[in-house]
Amino acid sequence: MKPLLNVLAGILLSGTMIGTATAQEAQTGPSEAVMKYRERMFDEAVRPLANRTMDLMFNIAEVDAGETPSSLPVSLAPLNFTYEVDGKVHQGSDAIVNTFADALIIIKDGTVVFEGNFNRSTPETRYNSYSMAKSLNAVMVGLAVKEGLIASVTDQVTQYIPELKGTGYDGATIRDLMEMRSGIAWDENFFKPGTSSYNAHVAAWVEERARYTDAALITKREHAPGTFNRYNSLDAAVVGWVVERAAGMPVSTYLSTRLWQPAGMEADAFYVIDGPPGIGREFTAGGFNAVLRDYGRLGLMMLNHGHANGKAFLPEGFVDNLRHDITTAPSEDGLGYGWFWWTVPGTNAFTALGGEGQFIYVDPDTDTVIVKMSHGPVGPEADPVLREELAFMAAASQWDGR
Repeated sequence: MKPLLNVLAGILLSGTMIGTATAQEAQTGPSEAVMKYRERMFDEAVRPLANRTMDLMFNIAEVDAGETPSSLPVSLAPLNFTYEVDGKVHQGSDAIVNTFADALIIIKDGTVVFEGNFNRSTPETRYNSYSMAKSLNAVMVGLAVKEGLIASVTDQVTQYIPELKGTGYDGATIRDLMEMRSGIAWDENFFKPGTSSYNAHVAAWVEERARYTDAALITKREHAPGTFNRYNSLDAAVVGWVVERAAGMPVSTYLSTRLWQPAGMEADAFYVIDGPPGIGREFTAGGFNAVLRDYGRLGLMMLNHGHANGKAFLPEGFVDNLRHDITTAPSEDGLGYGWFWWTVPGTNAFTALGGEGQFIYVDPDTDTVIVKMSHGPVGPEADPVLREELAFMAAASQWDGR
Protein backbone atom coordinates (compact mmCIF):
# COMPACT_ATOMS: atom_id res chain seq x y z
CA MET A 1 0.00 0.00 0.00
CA LYS A 2 2.87 2.38 0.74
CA PRO A 3 3.89 2.83 -2.95
CA LEU A 4 0.30 3.74 -3.80
CA LEU A 5 0.10 6.22 -0.94
CA ASN A 6 3.37 7.73 -2.09
CA VAL A 7 1.92 8.21 -5.57
CA LEU A 8 -1.21 9.87 -4.19
CA ALA A 9 0.79 12.05 -1.82
CA GLY A 10 3.07 13.10 -4.65
CA ILE A 11 0.11 14.18 -6.71
CA LEU A 12 -1.67 16.00 -3.91
CA LEU A 13 1.42 17.85 -2.71
CA SER A 14 3.21 18.58 -5.96
CA GLY A 15 0.54 20.72 -7.60
CA THR A 16 0.63 18.45 -10.64
CA MET A 17 -3.08 17.66 -10.71
CA ILE A 18 -4.53 19.01 -13.91
CA GLY A 19 -8.08 20.23 -14.00
CA THR A 20 -6.79 22.94 -16.34
CA ALA A 21 -3.45 22.63 -18.09
CA THR A 22 -0.74 25.25 -17.72
CA ALA A 23 1.17 26.39 -20.80
CA GLN A 24 4.07 24.20 -19.76
CA GLU A 25 1.82 21.16 -19.33
CA ALA A 26 0.31 21.77 -22.76
CA GLN A 27 3.82 21.43 -24.20
CA THR A 28 5.22 18.67 -22.00
CA GLY A 29 2.14 16.64 -21.14
CA PRO A 30 1.11 15.31 -17.73
CA SER A 31 3.67 14.67 -15.01
CA GLU A 32 4.88 11.19 -14.17
CA ALA A 33 2.93 11.32 -10.90
CA VAL A 34 -0.33 12.07 -12.70
CA MET A 35 0.27 9.32 -15.26
CA LYS A 36 0.90 6.79 -12.49
CA TYR A 37 -2.37 7.75 -10.84
CA ARG A 38 -4.22 7.41 -14.14
CA GLU A 39 -2.68 4.01 -14.74
CA ARG A 40 -3.95 2.83 -11.36
CA MET A 41 -7.39 4.43 -11.36
CA PHE A 42 -9.05 1.00 -11.70
CA ASP A 43 -7.13 -0.47 -8.74
CA GLU A 44 -9.30 -1.56 -5.83
CA ALA A 45 -7.73 0.97 -3.45
CA VAL A 46 -8.04 3.86 -5.91
CA ARG A 47 -11.48 3.36 -7.51
CA PRO A 48 -13.61 4.96 -4.76
CA LEU A 49 -11.59 8.17 -4.99
CA ALA A 50 -10.92 8.21 -8.73
CA ASN A 51 -14.59 7.95 -9.71
CA ARG A 52 -15.40 11.27 -8.04
CA THR A 53 -12.20 13.25 -8.71
CA MET A 54 -11.79 12.96 -12.46
CA ASP A 55 -11.47 16.73 -12.68
CA LEU A 56 -8.30 16.49 -10.58
CA MET A 57 -6.80 13.72 -12.72
CA PHE A 58 -7.56 15.03 -16.20
CA ASN A 59 -8.18 18.14 -18.23
CA ILE A 60 -11.91 18.74 -18.50
CA ALA A 61 -14.53 20.58 -20.55
CA GLU A 62 -17.43 21.91 -18.51
CA VAL A 63 -21.06 21.30 -19.49
CA ASP A 64 -22.79 24.35 -18.03
CA ALA A 65 -26.19 24.06 -16.40
CA GLY A 66 -28.79 26.81 -16.44
CA GLU A 67 -29.92 29.01 -13.56
CA THR A 68 -33.26 27.33 -12.79
CA PRO A 69 -33.32 23.57 -12.09
CA SER A 70 -36.40 21.61 -13.03
CA SER A 71 -38.61 20.40 -10.20
CA LEU A 72 -37.85 17.01 -8.66
CA PRO A 73 -40.40 16.25 -5.90
CA VAL A 74 -39.27 14.16 -2.92
CA SER A 75 -41.16 11.69 -0.70
CA LEU A 76 -38.58 9.41 0.87
CA ALA A 77 -39.10 5.86 2.11
CA PRO A 78 -36.78 3.10 3.40
CA LEU A 79 -35.79 0.30 1.03
CA ASN A 80 -38.37 -2.05 2.55
CA PHE A 81 -38.32 -4.76 -0.10
CA THR A 82 -36.30 -7.87 -0.80
CA TYR A 83 -34.50 -9.24 -3.83
CA GLU A 84 -33.10 -12.66 -4.62
CA VAL A 85 -29.85 -13.53 -6.34
CA ASP A 86 -28.09 -16.88 -6.67
CA GLY A 87 -30.70 -18.49 -4.42
CA LYS A 88 -30.24 -16.04 -1.53
CA VAL A 89 -32.78 -13.44 -0.39
CA HIS A 90 -31.46 -9.99 0.54
CA GLN A 91 -32.97 -6.88 2.07
CA GLY A 92 -33.11 -3.97 -0.34
CA SER A 93 -30.54 -2.02 1.65
CA ASP A 94 -28.04 -4.89 1.35
CA ALA A 95 -27.31 -3.81 -2.21
CA ILE A 96 -25.65 -0.61 -1.02
CA VAL A 97 -22.75 -2.52 0.53
CA ASN A 98 -22.88 -5.68 -1.57
CA THR A 99 -22.63 -3.80 -4.87
CA PHE A 100 -20.19 -1.05 -3.81
CA ALA A 101 -22.68 1.81 -4.14
CA ASP A 102 -21.49 5.39 -3.75
CA ALA A 103 -24.87 6.93 -4.51
CA LEU A 104 -28.38 5.71 -5.24
CA ILE A 105 -31.58 7.45 -6.27
CA ILE A 106 -34.93 5.82 -7.06
CA ILE A 107 -37.63 7.88 -8.78
CA LYS A 108 -41.18 6.60 -9.12
CA ASP A 109 -43.97 8.42 -10.91
CA GLY A 110 -41.69 11.46 -11.09
CA THR A 111 -41.04 11.57 -7.32
CA VAL A 112 -37.79 10.72 -5.54
CA VAL A 113 -38.62 7.91 -3.11
CA PHE A 114 -35.05 7.06 -2.11
CA GLU A 115 -31.85 9.06 -2.25
CA GLY A 116 -28.54 8.28 -0.61
CA ASN A 117 -24.91 9.30 -0.91
CA PHE A 118 -22.34 7.01 0.68
CA ASN A 119 -18.60 6.69 1.27
CA ARG A 120 -18.16 10.41 1.96
CA SER A 121 -19.86 11.48 -1.25
CA THR A 122 -22.40 14.32 -1.23
CA PRO A 123 -25.27 15.57 -3.43
CA GLU A 124 -22.71 17.87 -5.07
CA THR A 125 -20.33 15.03 -6.00
CA ARG A 126 -19.87 14.68 -9.75
CA TYR A 127 -19.56 10.98 -10.55
CA ASN A 128 -17.87 9.53 -13.60
CA SER A 129 -20.29 7.76 -15.90
CA TYR A 130 -17.76 5.45 -17.52
CA SER A 131 -19.61 3.78 -20.42
CA MET A 132 -22.92 5.43 -19.61
CA ALA A 133 -21.35 8.23 -21.65
CA LYS A 134 -21.95 6.04 -24.69
CA SER A 135 -25.68 6.12 -23.95
CA LEU A 136 -25.50 9.90 -23.75
CA ASN A 137 -24.01 9.85 -27.26
CA ALA A 138 -27.21 8.27 -28.55
CA VAL A 139 -29.15 11.06 -26.85
CA MET A 140 -26.98 13.68 -28.56
CA VAL A 141 -27.54 12.00 -31.92
CA GLY A 142 -31.26 12.30 -31.25
CA LEU A 143 -30.87 15.97 -30.38
CA ALA A 144 -28.97 16.56 -33.62
CA VAL A 145 -31.53 14.65 -35.71
CA LYS A 146 -34.40 16.65 -34.23
CA GLU A 147 -32.50 19.86 -34.93
CA GLY A 148 -31.75 18.81 -38.51
CA LEU A 149 -27.98 18.77 -38.02
CA ILE A 150 -27.94 15.04 -38.74
CA ALA A 151 -30.33 13.99 -41.48
CA SER A 152 -30.71 10.38 -40.37
CA VAL A 153 -29.03 7.70 -38.29
CA THR A 154 -28.54 5.89 -41.60
CA ASP A 155 -26.10 8.58 -42.76
CA GLN A 156 -22.60 7.25 -43.28
CA VAL A 157 -20.07 8.53 -40.77
CA THR A 158 -17.80 9.66 -43.61
CA GLN A 159 -20.41 12.28 -44.53
CA TYR A 160 -19.38 14.06 -41.35
CA ILE A 161 -15.80 12.82 -40.97
CA PRO A 162 -14.32 12.49 -44.48
CA GLU A 163 -10.95 11.68 -42.92
CA LEU A 164 -12.34 8.19 -42.26
CA LYS A 165 -12.68 7.35 -45.95
CA GLY A 166 -10.49 4.37 -46.71
CA THR A 167 -10.46 3.21 -43.07
CA GLY A 168 -12.44 0.43 -41.43
CA TYR A 169 -15.25 2.93 -40.88
CA ASP A 170 -15.77 3.65 -44.57
CA GLY A 171 -19.31 2.54 -45.44
CA ALA A 172 -20.54 2.30 -41.84
CA THR A 173 -23.58 4.32 -40.75
CA ILE A 174 -24.18 6.19 -37.52
CA ARG A 175 -26.70 3.50 -36.62
CA ASP A 176 -24.11 0.76 -37.24
CA LEU A 177 -21.84 2.42 -34.70
CA MET A 178 -24.61 2.95 -32.13
CA GLU A 179 -25.39 -0.76 -32.41
CA MET A 180 -21.69 -1.65 -32.07
CA ARG A 181 -21.80 -3.13 -35.58
CA SER A 182 -19.21 -1.04 -37.37
CA GLY A 183 -17.29 -4.18 -38.30
CA ILE A 184 -13.85 -2.78 -37.46
CA ALA A 185 -11.09 -4.95 -36.04
CA TRP A 186 -10.88 -4.04 -32.35
CA ASP A 187 -10.07 -5.72 -29.03
CA GLU A 188 -11.96 -3.97 -26.21
CA ASN A 189 -9.71 -5.34 -23.43
CA PHE A 190 -7.92 -2.16 -22.37
CA PHE A 191 -6.33 -3.99 -19.43
CA LYS A 192 -4.32 -6.21 -21.79
CA PRO A 193 -1.10 -4.62 -23.10
CA GLY A 194 -0.80 -4.68 -26.86
CA THR A 195 -4.50 -4.66 -27.68
CA SER A 196 -5.94 -1.87 -29.80
CA SER A 197 -8.04 -0.66 -26.88
CA TYR A 198 -5.10 -0.67 -24.46
CA ASN A 199 -2.91 1.24 -26.88
CA ALA A 200 -5.56 3.91 -27.45
CA HIS A 201 -6.29 4.15 -23.73
CA VAL A 202 -2.65 4.68 -22.78
CA ALA A 203 -1.90 7.11 -25.62
CA ALA A 204 -4.97 9.28 -24.98
CA TRP A 205 -6.08 8.85 -21.37
CA VAL A 206 -2.79 8.22 -19.61
CA GLU A 207 -0.10 9.99 -21.63
CA GLU A 208 -2.10 12.52 -23.69
CA ARG A 209 0.20 12.06 -26.68
CA ALA A 210 -2.71 11.36 -29.05
CA ARG A 211 -6.45 11.80 -29.26
CA TYR A 212 -8.52 8.66 -28.61
CA THR A 213 -10.28 9.02 -31.96
CA ASP A 214 -6.92 8.97 -33.75
CA ALA A 215 -7.23 5.19 -33.55
CA ALA A 216 -10.14 5.41 -36.00
CA LEU A 217 -7.79 6.72 -38.68
CA ILE A 218 -5.83 3.46 -38.75
CA THR A 219 -8.64 0.94 -38.28
CA LYS A 220 -9.09 -2.07 -40.53
CA ARG A 221 -12.35 -3.78 -41.39
CA GLU A 222 -13.01 -7.27 -40.04
CA HIS A 223 -16.73 -7.63 -40.84
CA ALA A 224 -19.12 -5.90 -43.21
CA PRO A 225 -20.80 -2.93 -41.47
CA GLY A 226 -24.10 -3.80 -39.81
CA THR A 227 -23.49 -7.55 -39.70
CA PHE A 228 -21.57 -8.26 -36.48
CA ASN A 229 -22.19 -6.92 -32.97
CA ARG A 230 -19.11 -6.47 -30.77
CA TYR A 231 -18.75 -4.04 -27.90
CA ASN A 232 -16.38 -1.30 -28.98
CA SER A 233 -15.51 1.98 -27.26
CA LEU A 234 -14.01 3.42 -30.42
CA ASP A 235 -17.40 3.25 -32.16
CA ALA A 236 -18.83 5.42 -29.38
CA ALA A 237 -15.97 7.91 -29.55
CA VAL A 238 -16.44 8.24 -33.30
CA VAL A 239 -20.16 8.95 -32.83
CA GLY A 240 -19.19 11.75 -30.47
CA TRP A 241 -16.89 13.04 -33.21
CA VAL A 242 -19.81 12.92 -35.66
CA VAL A 243 -21.92 15.03 -33.28
CA GLU A 244 -19.07 17.52 -32.93
CA ARG A 245 -18.76 17.87 -36.70
CA ALA A 246 -22.52 18.03 -37.30
CA ALA A 247 -22.99 20.68 -34.60
CA GLY A 248 -19.90 22.67 -35.49
CA MET A 249 -18.91 22.96 -31.84
CA PRO A 250 -17.43 20.84 -29.04
CA VAL A 251 -19.86 18.26 -27.71
CA SER A 252 -19.60 19.81 -24.24
CA THR A 253 -20.96 23.08 -25.63
CA TYR A 254 -23.60 21.29 -27.69
CA LEU A 255 -24.82 19.21 -24.76
CA SER A 256 -24.93 22.27 -22.50
CA THR A 257 -26.90 24.50 -24.85
CA ARG A 258 -29.23 21.85 -26.30
CA LEU A 259 -30.00 19.73 -23.24
CA TRP A 260 -28.30 20.49 -19.93
CA GLN A 261 -29.59 24.06 -19.68
CA PRO A 262 -33.07 23.80 -21.26
CA ALA A 263 -33.85 20.50 -19.52
CA GLY A 264 -33.25 22.14 -16.15
CA MET A 265 -30.25 20.23 -14.85
CA GLU A 266 -29.21 21.53 -11.45
CA ALA A 267 -25.40 21.40 -11.65
CA ASP A 268 -22.62 21.82 -14.16
CA ALA A 269 -21.36 18.54 -15.57
CA PHE A 270 -18.09 17.92 -17.39
CA TYR A 271 -16.28 15.69 -19.85
CA VAL A 272 -12.75 14.43 -19.46
CA ILE A 273 -10.74 15.55 -22.49
CA ASP A 274 -7.77 13.64 -23.84
CA GLY A 275 -5.34 16.54 -24.02
CA PRO A 276 -4.88 20.18 -23.05
CA PRO A 277 -7.78 22.58 -23.66
CA GLY A 278 -7.94 23.51 -27.33
CA ILE A 279 -6.23 20.26 -28.29
CA GLY A 280 -8.00 17.45 -26.44
CA ARG A 281 -11.38 16.09 -27.48
CA GLU A 282 -14.15 15.07 -25.08
CA PHE A 283 -13.95 11.36 -24.33
CA THR A 284 -17.53 10.52 -25.22
CA ALA A 285 -17.02 6.77 -24.74
CA GLY A 286 -16.54 7.01 -20.99
CA GLY A 287 -15.58 10.40 -19.59
CA PHE A 288 -18.82 12.20 -18.70
CA ASN A 289 -19.36 13.33 -15.09
CA ALA A 290 -22.47 14.69 -13.37
CA VAL A 291 -24.30 14.80 -10.04
CA LEU A 292 -26.66 12.01 -9.05
CA ARG A 293 -29.90 13.96 -9.45
CA ASP A 294 -29.04 15.10 -12.96
CA TYR A 295 -28.42 11.53 -14.03
CA GLY A 296 -31.89 10.93 -12.59
CA ARG A 297 -33.33 13.77 -14.67
CA LEU A 298 -31.73 12.24 -17.75
CA GLY A 299 -33.40 8.93 -16.91
CA LEU A 300 -36.75 10.68 -16.51
CA MET A 301 -36.35 12.22 -19.95
CA MET A 302 -35.80 8.75 -21.41
CA LEU A 303 -38.79 7.42 -19.47
CA ASN A 304 -40.90 10.24 -20.93
CA HIS A 305 -39.89 9.55 -24.54
CA GLY A 306 -37.49 12.46 -24.83
CA HIS A 307 -39.60 15.06 -23.00
CA ALA A 308 -38.26 17.06 -20.05
CA ASN A 309 -39.04 20.37 -18.37
CA GLY A 310 -42.02 20.88 -20.67
CA LYS A 311 -39.99 20.47 -23.87
CA ALA A 312 -39.49 17.73 -26.48
CA PHE A 313 -35.78 17.06 -26.98
CA LEU A 314 -35.79 13.89 -29.07
CA PRO A 315 -37.65 12.97 -32.27
CA GLU A 316 -40.89 11.07 -31.91
CA GLY A 317 -40.19 7.35 -31.68
CA PHE A 318 -36.45 7.82 -31.10
CA VAL A 319 -36.45 6.31 -27.61
CA ASP A 320 -38.48 3.31 -28.81
CA ASN A 321 -35.94 2.70 -31.56
CA LEU A 322 -33.05 3.24 -29.17
CA ARG A 323 -34.24 0.52 -26.78
CA HIS A 324 -35.08 -2.04 -29.47
CA ASP A 325 -32.85 -5.09 -28.93
CA ILE A 326 -30.75 -5.74 -32.04
CA THR A 327 -29.00 -8.85 -30.71
CA THR A 328 -29.99 -12.39 -31.65
CA ALA A 329 -29.34 -13.70 -28.12
CA PRO A 330 -28.70 -12.12 -24.71
CA SER A 331 -25.11 -11.52 -23.66
CA GLU A 332 -23.46 -13.61 -20.95
CA ASP A 333 -24.86 -11.25 -18.33
CA GLY A 334 -28.38 -11.67 -19.72
CA LEU A 335 -28.70 -8.27 -21.39
CA GLY A 336 -29.54 -7.23 -24.93
CA TYR A 337 -28.38 -4.13 -26.78
CA GLY A 338 -29.99 -1.26 -28.67
CA TRP A 339 -28.50 2.11 -29.65
CA PHE A 340 -25.81 2.48 -26.98
CA TRP A 341 -28.40 1.42 -24.38
CA TRP A 342 -28.70 -2.07 -22.90
CA THR A 343 -32.03 -3.88 -22.86
CA VAL A 344 -33.39 -6.29 -20.25
CA PRO A 345 -34.89 -9.32 -22.04
CA GLY A 346 -38.38 -10.28 -20.91
CA THR A 347 -39.14 -6.71 -19.81
CA ASN A 348 -39.48 -3.26 -21.32
CA ALA A 349 -36.70 -1.94 -19.09
CA PHE A 350 -33.52 -0.53 -20.57
CA THR A 351 -30.40 0.86 -18.99
CA ALA A 352 -27.29 2.91 -19.47
CA LEU A 353 -24.47 0.86 -17.98
CA GLY A 354 -20.95 1.89 -17.05
CA GLY A 355 -17.96 0.03 -15.70
CA GLU A 356 -17.68 -0.44 -11.93
CA GLY A 357 -21.47 -0.43 -11.57
CA GLN A 358 -22.89 2.80 -13.00
CA PHE A 359 -26.59 2.60 -13.96
CA ILE A 360 -29.40 4.72 -15.32
CA TYR A 361 -32.10 2.05 -15.24
CA VAL A 362 -35.43 2.94 -16.84
CA ASP A 363 -38.55 0.77 -16.47
CA PRO A 364 -41.54 2.16 -18.40
CA ASP A 365 -43.87 -0.55 -17.04
CA THR A 366 -43.49 0.69 -13.46
CA ASP A 367 -42.69 4.36 -14.21
CA THR A 368 -39.36 3.92 -12.43
CA VAL A 369 -35.89 5.39 -12.85
CA ILE A 370 -32.97 4.08 -10.78
CA VAL A 371 -29.52 5.65 -10.83
CA LYS A 372 -26.66 3.92 -9.06
CA MET A 373 -23.06 5.16 -8.93
CA SER A 374 -20.47 2.70 -7.69
CA HIS A 375 -16.84 1.65 -7.34
CA GLY A 376 -17.29 -2.05 -8.02
CA PRO A 377 -14.74 -4.53 -9.36
CA VAL A 378 -13.79 -4.84 -13.00
CA GLY A 379 -13.13 -7.93 -15.11
CA PRO A 380 -14.50 -11.39 -14.18
CA GLU A 381 -14.92 -10.33 -10.53
CA ALA A 382 -17.65 -7.96 -11.68
CA ASP A 383 -19.96 -10.73 -12.95
CA PRO A 384 -21.59 -11.73 -9.62
CA VAL A 385 -21.91 -8.06 -8.66
CA LEU A 386 -23.73 -7.32 -11.92
CA ARG A 387 -26.13 -10.21 -11.32
CA GLU A 388 -26.96 -8.78 -7.92
CA GLU A 389 -27.33 -5.26 -9.31
CA LEU A 390 -29.80 -6.42 -11.95
CA ALA A 391 -31.77 -8.42 -9.36
CA PHE A 392 -31.91 -5.33 -7.15
CA MET A 393 -33.03 -3.14 -10.07
CA ALA A 394 -35.83 -5.54 -10.97
CA ALA A 395 -37.08 -5.69 -7.37
CA ALA A 396 -36.77 -1.94 -6.83
CA SER A 397 -38.80 -1.37 -9.98
CA GLN A 398 -41.64 -3.49 -8.60
CA TRP A 399 -41.45 -1.83 -5.15
CA ASP A 400 -44.31 0.59 -4.45
CA GLY A 401 -41.96 3.23 -3.02
CA ARG A 402 -43.71 3.42 0.35
